[in-house]
Amino acid sequence: MNETFLHFLWQFQYFDKSCLQTTDNESLQVLKIGRYNTDAGADFQDTRILIGEVEWVGAVEIHLKSSDWNLHSHHSDAAYQNVILHVVWEDDKPIFRSDNTKIPTMTLSDKTDIALIKKYSSLVESKAQIACQTQFQQVSSLKKFAMLDKVLMQRLESKASIIHKYLHKNKQDWEETAYQVLAKNFGFKLNAEPFIRLAQNLPLKVLSKHRDNLFQIEALLFGVAGFLTSIDVVDEYQSRLAKEFQFLAAKYQLQDKVLGLHEWKFLRLRPANFPTVRLAQFAKIIQENINLFSVMLHFENVENVYKIMRVKQSAYWQEHYLFGKKANGKVAIIGESSVQNVIINTIVPLLVAYSQQKDEVLYLEKAIRFLEELPAEENNITKHWQILDLPMKSAFDSQAGIEWFNVFCHHKKCLSCEVGISLLREKL
Repeated sequence: MNETFLHFLWQFQYFDKSCLQTTDNESLQVLKIGRYNTDAGADFQDTRILIGEVEWVGAVEIHLKSSDWNLHSHHSDAAYQNVILHVVWEDDKPIFRSDNTKIPTMTLSDKTDIALIKKYSSLVESKAQIACQTQFQQVSSLKKFAMLDKVLMQRLESKASIIHKYLHKNKQDWEETAYQVLAKNFGFKLNAEPFIRLAQNLPLKVLSKHRDNLFQIEALLFGVAGFLTSIDVVDEYQSRLAKEFQFLAAKYQLQDKVLGLHEWKFLRLRPANFPTVRLAQFAKIIQENINLFSVMLHFENVENVYKIMRVKQSAYWQEHYLFGKKANGKVAIIGESSVQNVIINTIVPLLVAYSQQKDEVLYLEKAIRFLEELPAEENNITKHWQILDLPMKSAFDSQAGIEWFNVFCHHKKCLSCEVGISLLREKL
C-alpha cells in the first residue's frame, strides 16, 4: 500500500460510499472531491464535505497512517491548518491542528474492494519492463493516443525547461543559447559535455568576428578544444592552425579556456563520429549560419534543416579523421540520422521554449510538425511498444514512447498513466 494509491482512491472515489462515517462515528458525505494539489500544502484543495449537519470547505490530507500527520510535522505547519478531513488507510492515532482542535478522520482500508487492490498490486509488482503488457491490448486506442499526446507535451516541456536555464545563464541571448545547445548535440552522448564546455568557453560573438574565414573558425574551435596545444604537431595544416590560434587566443584572452585532450572520447566510436570530424562539421555550419537561431525560426520543414546541416566540411577534413592521418576514402558529411537527432534535440526544444516565452503557439505547432515529418527513432524502447502494437510511425510517436517508458513504466507510475487507470477502473 502507498499514498499514491490512496490519492487514486480519493480522486476517483473508488471506495464504498454507503453509510460513510468518520472514525468518531459521525455521518460523512463528500460533496466535492477537491482539486489535486502538486504544490506545498494538503493533497486536495477546495474540498466540500458534510459531517453530521455541518458543511465544511477546506483541504483533505491523505496518509497511510494517522500518525504520519505528526511524523511529517503537519501539526506545526500553517499550510495544513485548513484541513477538514484526514483520509488514511489505518487510523492509529488521533491528530490535532495547532489550536488543539481534532481533525476528522476517515479510513479507507475497510471501504476498498480487495479486487481493486489486487489489480493494482499486479501492476506495481510486475517484473515486466512494461507492467501492463499482458493487458495492454484490452485498452482502447483512444486512451493510448491520449497518453501519447500527454507524454509528448511533457517531454517537450521538460526539454524546453533546459533551454530556459541556458537562456538565463546567457542573459536571454537566444543566438548564444542556440549555439551552445547545438554544440552539445554535436557531441552526442559520449562527447556532449566537452562540446558544451567548448561552446561556453568560446562565445559565439568571438566566432562571429571571423564568419568570413573558415580557417580561423577552425583554429578557434580546435584550439579551445585542446587539439592545438600540449601535443606534437603532426602535419603542416595542424601547425598553421596552432599558429593562428596562438595569435587569436592572445587577442581574445582564451589561453585559460582551453580544454584538456583527455576530455574527448574516441574509444568505440566510428571514425565518422570522431570529435575531430564533428568539430570540423560544426565549424562549417556555424560559419555559414552565424545567426543560427534566426535561421531556425524561419525553417518551414525538415528539408530546410537538411540543407543547412548537410554541408561539406573544409577540404582537409574531407580527407582526414584525425590530424596527420589520412582517411582511405572521402570523409562523409554529417549523416541524415545525425541531422534528425539535431532536429529532435536542438531545434524542436528551442522552438518550444521560444513559443513559451513569446506566448506564440505557432512555434510549438512547428516543433510538433517537424517531429511528425521525421521517421521514428529505433531503439529498445520503441521496439517494446511495437511489440505491443503501439504504432511508432514518426518521431512524434517515438519521442512520446520514450517519455512514456522512462517516466511512467520504468517507475511503475501506473496511477498517472491513462492506460493504467483504465485497467484499474475496468468493471468497477
